[in-house]
Amino acid sequence: MVVYRDDDKKAVHLTPDSDLVAEESEAMCRALGDCLCQGVEALVLDLARVRIMDGMSFETIIDVCSRMRKSRGKLVIENASRELKERFRMLRMSGRLTISSTGWPI
Repeated sequence: MVVYRDDDKKAVHLTPDSDLVAEESEAMCRALGDCLCQGVEALVLDLARVRIMDGMSFETIIDVCSRMRKSRGKLVIENASRELKERFRMLRMSGRLTISSTGWPI
């Protein structure tokens, strides 16, 4: 997982190296949790290298999104595949978090 931190803007950009299953999913969950504990105001999750996400990953994103909104922060999903965008839509998350139009076409 690649983590880029911009302390001036209180922002973090996370890029998982592969599909978010098993160990990679757990690493993402830990990284997102750490960001919340450190008062990050903007969080970008770049899914360019992700084709599959397990349930734990989706649950973590939903939880982080809710916590970010309560603290007036923002979670942005970038470069999601068509399938992942559809899954976010089915989970009714597309209205609660920002899914960037970058990445794979819808």
